[in-house]
Amino acid sequence: MVEISEERIKERYQEVKEKVEFKQFHDEIREVSKGYDDSPYFTEDQVIDLIVNKYSESENLQQIHSEIQKISSLIDGNGNVVIQGRLIAISNIKTFKTKAGKDGKVANLTVEDSTGRIRVVMWTDSMKYMKRITEGDVVKINNLDVQKSNFSGDLEVVMRSNSSIQVLPDEVDDTLPEYEAEKITNLADVEDGQEYNVIGRIIKIGQLREIQKPDKTLNLITLTIMDATATMELTLWNKDTQLVETLELKENDTIKVLKARAKYSYEKMSLSSSWKGRIIKGDYDLPEYKKEILKLADAQPQEDVTVIGVITRIFDTITFQKNDGNEGHVRTIQIMDDTDAISVTLWNKETEIAMNKGDIIKIEDAKIEEHEYNGMTSLRVNTGWNASIVINPEIDDEDLKAKLTALNKYEITKIVDALDVDKEEGLEVDVIGRILTIADIHEFDRMDGTQGQVRNITIADETGSIRVSLWDKVADINQSLGDAIKIESARTKVGDRQMELNVGGGSRITTPTDDEISTLPTYEELEDARYKTKTLKELEAGDVDVKLKVRVMDIDDVRLFARDDGSDGKVRSVYIADKTEQLQMSLWNEASDISFTEGAAIVVENPRITMRDLNGIQVSANANTIIRQATQDEAQDIPSIHELKNIIYPEKAIEDIEDNDKHIKVKATIEEIDGENILTPMCPTCHKGVKQDEEGYVCDRCGEAIMNPDYLLIIKATLSDGTGTINATFFGSEAEELIAMTKEEVIEVFEKTGDESSLADKIEDLISHEVTMIADAKYNDYDEDIDLTAKNVEVVV
Repeated sequence: MVEISEERIKERYQEVKEKVEFKQFHDEIREVSKGYDDSPYFTEDQVIDLIVNKYSESENLQQIHSEIQKISSLIDGNGNVVIQGRLIAISNIKTFKTKAGKDGKVANLTVEDSTGRIRVVMWTDSMKYMKRITEGDVVKINNLDVQKSNFSGDLEVVMRSNSSIQVLPDEVDDTLPEYEAEKITNLADVEDGQEYNVIGRIIKIGQLREIQKPDKTLNLITLTIMDATATMELTLWNKDTQLVETLELKENDTIKVLKARAKYSYEKMSLSSSWKGRIIKGDYDLPEYKKEILKLADAQPQEDVTVIGVITRIFDTITFQKNDGNEGHVRTIQIMDDTDAISVTLWNKETEIAMNKGDIIKIEDAKIEEHEYNGMTSLRVNTGWNASIVINPEIDDEDLKAKLTALNKYEITKIVDALDVDKEEGLEVDVIGRILTIADIHEFDRMDGTQGQVRNITIADETGSIRVSLWDKVADINQSLGDAIKIESARTKVGDRQMELNVGGGSRITTPTDDEISTLPTYEELEDARYKTKTLKELEAGDVDVKLKVRVMDIDDVRLFARDDGSDGKVRSVYIADKTEQLQMSLWNEASDISFTEGAAIVVENPRITMRDLNGIQVSANANTIIRQATQDEAQDIPSIHELKNIIYPEKAIEDIEDNDKHIKVKATIEEIDGENILTPMCPTCHKGVKQDEEGYVCDRCGEAIMNPDYLLIIKATLSDGTGTINATFFGSEAEELIAMTKEEVIEVFEKTGDESSLADKIEDLISHEVTMIADAKYNDYDEDIDLTAKNVEVVV
C-alpha cells in the first residue's frame, strides 16, 4: 500500500470540501491506495489526485464511466478508465522488492488505437494475464488509472488489483491499426541507432558485471548470440539481468529478441535489450554451434580459449586494494581434465560464483598466461571481463562427459579411515565433522623470523574423532564448539599415538550443507559416545577421553614459571571434588585464564590424567581440554559445596593424622609461630628460591644476579588440639589469611622499618588463637615427623 499521511489527506481535502464529506473522501483514498500495494513508483499525491479530480469542477474532468475511451482523450488523474486497442509490444516481467520487503513484479504493454498509443503498466496482481496475450492481439483493458510517468512525463495508464484484460476478435474494431508481423533482421544487417527484432542462438552467457558511476551502480550481463549470418553481443541491463534466471537461459538455447537497440562502439556492433521489448525463449531454426575445447595438456600462452575440467581444489577469496582505491577480490581454483591440471584465477564478481570441489566447470573466452609463484613459473587460466563461467554445464559430447565423470572422485573421507595409521602419511583428504574441542590460537616465531599461528581442534563424525591442526590464516575460523565443519584438502600426519590432520594454506574450511550432515550425530550424541564419565576416585594414570562432573572447591592464584627454553609459562591450581574425592587440577598456560567461581558446578572433558610422584593422581587441563559450566541436569548429579565439604573434608584429631592424608579438616590452637623471616626471595624469571651473597641475590638456576626479587610469604607454626601437636606451614594466600595482611603490605612494612622481624610481635599475638583449616599431611624426613600444609584457613580471634 502506498503510504499516505493523515495530514496530507486533511490538507488536500480543502480542495473539495464543498463537494464531499471528509469521511467519504478519506475512505475512498484509503481504498484506492490498496490497489497500488505493489507499485513502488506511485506517489502519495498521485493517489490523492485520483479522488480530488473525481470531485473537482475542472472543465477537463471526465465523469467516471465504463465506456471505452480513445487514447488521445485520456486526462491525467482520471480513474476507472477503459481502453481498447492493438497490443503492439509486451515487455519481459521484472521483479523487485516492495517497501514492505515482499516480492513484486512489473511489466509494460504498448497499446495503440486509431488516435494514439500509450504504455500500460502491469503490477503483480495482473501478471496472470501475461500468458493470455501476445503481440498483435486486440485487447480491452478495464479499470485503469491515468497518470504521468515519473520517468518520461508522458501519460500512461496503470492497472490496479481489480483491473482486467480481455482479448477480442480482430473484427471488433476496423479502425485499429494493423499489426505488422515481426520483421526479423539478420544480425549481419543490423545498423547503428535502430531497433530490431532478431533471432539468435546463445553461444555464451557472460558473468554479472558492475559499472560504478558517480551516482549509481549499473549491472549488466552480456550474451553472445549467433545466427546464420553473424555473431553479436546482446547486453542485458539492470533489471533485465534477472532474465537469465527467470527464463532459465543457458548456452545453446535459441531466443527471439524484440525491439533490441543497436549501437556501434569500440569498432563493433552490439545490441541492448530495451524496456519496451522482450526476450522469448523458443525452438527456432538456427545453425548448431560447437566450440572447440582446449585440452589442458595442450595449454600454452594464448587468448580466447575454452577449457572444461573438474574442480579439484578451491582456495579462499583474497581481498586487495585496487589502484583506484576500490576493493578487489581474487580467488584461485585448480581444475583437471583427462590430460593435465591447471590453476584458474577468478576476479571480483567471479569469486562469488557458487562452486564445490568435484563440480565440472566450463570457462569460455579465457586467457592462458604464464605467472610466477614462489619463484617458479607456471601456466594459469586467467578469467577477465569477457570470460563466461558455467558450473556443471550440459555436455553433449558423451566421450568427454564420461572422462570428466571418471575424474570426479571427490568424496568425503570418514574419520575412522583418516585415522588409519597403516596408510601413508601426507595423504590429502576431505572430511566433515562436528567440533568437539577448540583451543585458542597460539602464536609462534618461525626460523625465518616471521610469526605464525596455530589452533588445535578435535572433530568427530559417527565413526570416530580426530585432532586437527589449523595453521596461519586457516586458524581464524568462525565456527564454534558443536558446529559442523567441512575441511577440504587436509593432509594426514602421524601424531601422538594416532593419525592427525594438518590444515594449511592449500586447504579450505566451509560450512557443510544440510544434506551433507544429514547423518552426522548431534554434539551431545558425539560427546556421549566419545567421553566416558568417571568419578575422581575411579581415575587412573593414562586415562583418555574422560568426562568429570565436579564442583570447584578452591582456586589458587596464577603462578608464573620459566620453561626450559627460557619462555614464560603459567599455571593455576583449582581444587575440584565430587562425592568420591577431591583432587588438584592444574590449568596450564591459556587454560589458566579460565574464570572460575568457588562452588561452581563444572564439566571437564578430555583432561590429562597422570601420576604425580607419591601424591596420587594429577588432573591437568591443556589446549585440548574442555571446561564448561554444567547443565542443569548435570549439576543435579553433583552434591552441593556444603555436602561435599562434609563428605571429603573429614575432621581429624592431631593424634589420628597419618602420612598422605589429603584435605583433612583440622581444628587446633596455635601453640608456637615463627614471626621472623617470613618472606622468601624468589627469582622473577624462573620463580625458584634465590640465595643472597655480599653482592645481592643470585639465582642458581638462571645463573644471573637478581636486582629486584619476587617474594613468597611463608609462615610456620605449631598447632595443638589436646591430643597432640603438629607442625604446619602456611604458604602464599593461606599465610595472608592467617595474619590478615597481604604480601604487599608485609613488604611495605619491612621497607619502611628496614627490619624483617618488625612484624614478629603482631604475628606472635596469634598464639593461643584457634585456627580451622583444610590441610594435607606428609611425612618430613628431616624432622622424622608428619607436617601439615595448610589450605582454606580460618582464624577464630
